[in-house]
Amino acid sequence: MNDRQTICPLCGVGCRLQPGTDGLRAQGAVGPANPNGRLCRKGIDAFAVVDEDRLTRPVVRRDSDWRAVSWSAAYDHVVDQFERLLDVHGPDTLGFLGAPHCTNEENYLLQKLARLLGTNNVDNRARHCHVSTTRVLSDRVGWPATTNRLADLSDADVIIVAGANPAERQPIAFNSFVRPAVNEGTTLIHVEPVGNRTTRLADVHIAPRPGMDALMFDLLSARVLEMDGVDRDFVTRRTSGFEAFTATITEVDHETRISVADVDTDVVDDVARLIAGADRVAGMVGTGVEGSAGRTNASEAFFHLLLLTGNFGRRGTGLYVLRGLTNEQGAIDAGCVPDRLPGHQSVMDTEARERIASEWGDPPPSTPGKTAKELLASFGNDIRGALVVGENPAISKRDPEWVRQRLNALDLLVVLDLVSSETTRHADVVLPTATSVEKDGTLTNLERRVQRTRQTVPPPGQARPDFVILRDLGQRLIDARAFDYSTVSTVFDELSRVAPTHTEISYADIDRHGRQWPFDSDGVLYEETFATPNGVAVFGSAQPMVELDAESGLQLVVGGRTSERHDDHRTNERTLRMHPADASERSIESADSVAVSHRSVTVEAPVQLASDLRRGTVYLPAEVADPLLRCETSTVTVRPISSTTHTHR
Repeated sequence: MNDRQTICPLCGVGCRLQPGTDGLRAQGAVGPANPNGRLCRKGIDAFAVVDEDRLTRPVVRRDSDWRAVSWSAAYDHVVDQFERLLDVHGPDTLGFLGAPHCTNEENYLLQKLARLLGTNNVDNRARHCHVSTTRVLSDRVGWPATTNRLADLSDADVIIVAGANPAERQPIAFNSFVRPAVNEGTTLIHVEPVGNRTTRLADVHIAPRPGMDALMFDLLSARVLEMDGVDRDFVTRRTSGFEAFTATITEVDHETRISVADVDTDVVDDVARLIAGADRVAGMVGTGVEGSAGRTNASEAFFHLLLLTGNFGRRGTGLYVLRGLTNEQGAIDAGCVPDRLPGHQSVMDTEARERIASEWGDPPPSTPGKTAKELLASFGNDIRGALVVGENPAISKRDPEWVRQRLNALDLLVVLDLVSSETTRHADVVLPTATSVEKDGTLTNLERRVQRTRQTVPPPGQARPDFVILRDLGQRLIDARAFDYSTVSTVFDELSRVAPTHTEISYADIDRHGRQWPFDSDGVLYEETFATPNGVAVFGSAQPMVELDAESGLQLVVGGRTSERHDDHRTNERTLRMHPADASERSIESADSVAVSHRSVTVEAPVQLASDLRRGTVYLPAEVADPLLRCETSTVTVRPISSTTHTHR
């Protein structure tokens, strides 16, 4: 294998690449996720990591001033302060935040450090990105992960993409696997209130009222039942709860669901016929199906539709979680979450804790810790010290002043990062780290494929890989034997010994094609049995009917986030997309600057008219919509900036 080949760090697809002749522009290399060796526009810039704010030396805050120190002095300061907090307040007053940008080994070491110090207060934001989908998969079939290989999409008769725009967000995967399947006859159905690049390839576009995707999927399940499109043999042999599910799905009449979801009856019937008549249907979901608390669960309703029709356990079927960030799957697999140990084992599972104790010397705590959201809310109260690795909680979707107060209330904040950020401004210690292309390790892509990332360029100045920093801190805070790792390979091999997902694979076994976990499979989960206690998948209930928001206004749809590298916002389109008819009613023209408001919160953006949005809906990128998201609103008003008249609704 070419030692200069590595994995693109800019999204969860996991394309293989290598430095170009100029050392900056990347060149694609043939790999499982990019079989043609192509890269997207962002991937070409994967090695352009130079930043004027790049951190190159450890710094410690002394009397409100930053002071550059040696690594040894920085470690001593961190250890002294952590030990003081442990002595005075105990381990559960510490919090640890990892990141989906960090490698499997780094997230593994972070959670091991937290747990050997005595707390399960460890989390990373990857757990929140697809929480509804992964919870359904975990509870109903076994693993919180994509069920099939990307290459299996070529066998699908129908592909349903919901709440996602892979043509733009995962373009290489889309163009390498979805587009060829469609070109060969696969039917593509796109479920999304806002048309986008994915819609252009779709045979059918269903645009339900925002937030009503679940009702639409239940409509499809009800129609499939009526059309006798259920895979009766699969349901009988491999599922439980079918009769109870069908009872709930028939309780609400079609017309009510149609009215609330606001979808065309004929289109729903046509799609139901396609699904009922297909041998293999694959589903792909993004964060757009993730609902707010107390509302319907679109992921569960979509899951029921696939389960009803026997679309698990075969090539061309299953559910794909379109993870956006580099190592979202791997961070969770490694146990960097408050309620799960490496390999998705419950922290309350006695057998799992004993297995890990035989490797670590001591068992992890048995009580689930605080989530990232709970940790932030507890800063300065229950949580006195925090170690933040590759994360920037200061830009949380909460009131900025409140977040600043929480960060400042900590007795100790240690941050490991590449560049100065909103969070490092509040830190007591900042330790400079290496980027993905400056270190070795493994990353797990959106299809559960573990691949090796290689150092292709050295980190600048005194910056070090997070692996080295966490190992060194572990040796000082725990003991040298528990963190005696000479290379990242020894960390990965330990992960494989304690995580059921990674059993029987070593770091040396991972070749240029990577390996999908579990490593004894051919990449398709649940071929013979589901990973549940009794081996069968579980139906739940149909989604409850919901009342439409009484508050008038335009429905706000928020796009997915960028890769959130520090230089990535330059590529982000920061416009408000709006249907021409809605704009005309408000005397708004294309390219006008408008105020998008909810109560006292307003953001400004130029308008882009788009007829592929459903009327009554507007679309903003997440980075622009953040102030509105903090209000937890679903409706907004829009008016021209120059307007002095009453706000139009």
